[in-house]
Amino acid sequence: MRAMNKLKRPVDLTARLATLAFVLILTICADAPVIAEPLQAATADRVGFPRDYRASLKLLSVSVKDDEPSVMTAYGNEQATSITASSQLPYPYGTVIAMEFAHGVRDGEKQIVHDASGTARKGDVARIDVMRRERGYGEVYGDNRAGEWEFASYRPDGTTLVSPEKGGTCAACHRKAGPERDFVYRLRVPAK
Repeated sequence: MRAMNKLKRPVDLTARLATLAFVLILTICADAPVIAEPLQAATADRVGFPRDYRASLKLLSVSVKDDEPSVMTAYGNEQATSITASSQLPYPYGTVIAMEFAHGVRDGEKQIVHDASGTARKGDVARIDVMRRERGYGEVYGDNRAGEWEFASYRPDGTTLVSPEKGGTCAACHRKAGPERDFVYRLRVPAK
């Protein structure tokens, strides 16, 4: 029995010393000056998937095209909806615009079915493309930079389809919209 106690003692002492060292390090770090966090790596998702976007963002527009996915629905946050005329551009920092691409519900003649209000009926959502404008955003795209926007694409469950650091193709396309439009193809105001 006495031999077991002697064996336990070094283990207990080692554990106590480790705990004491950890507490000492935390105490020293707590008193250290706060250092600014380094710039986020290009692999960080600074765009972010807006969960519950249909409820948390305002409906901006719905458009239909012939090829699939055929029903495109644009949503925007408060900053996005604050712009109602091109003379108010650029969009304010913090603007989020989400484009939902869904397959249209089609009838027997392969025409998209509309509800009583004339809105195209949507089937499965293929993807949600999101663009976010913040100070200094877009640098990761180099020559393809489209203002201070970063772009990403997500699956309906929120998993990443195209990460922001690979959004250079999106940025290159949005460059074509030009700085006079703040690199957004159409001014989108809240739908009525």
